[in-house]
Amino acid sequence: MAGKRGALVPRPVKITEYEIVFSSAQAERGWTDLKTVGRNALADAYDYLTAHPALYDAAHCYQLKGDLEGVLVDGVALPQWQYKVTNGARIWYVVDEPNAKAKKLGRVIITNAVTGHPDETDSKKNFR
Repeated sequence: MAGKRGALVPRPVKITEYEIVFSSAQAERGWTDLKTVGRNALADAYDYLTAHPALYDAAHCYQLKGDLEGVLVDGVALPQWQYKVTNGARIWYVVDEPNAKAKKLGRVIITNAVTGHPDETDSKKNFR
């Protein structure tokens, strides 16, 4: 079967890596917007999230707290993380860990992606 000429080739995910998926159309639009403000920084974020999304890094990656600390995914509460793409741009996500018995890859589920600093994290209640 012939493919479309000029079609982008998606990067395959290694067995040890996590897939990245969007939780909503809004999260997908935010990701697209991030490409315009920091393509190289977003590529670095992609590499980080596929390799070790639940690894704390004070400079770039940490769990959210307060009202933002968890998200329900398939009836399971998962901790929500924030990745700092640029000084203002952020990615919020949850990690659905892999299951070797079920032959299921781990997933990073993008819940929000914004080009400016999200107001929700400004209060002391929700600050990381």
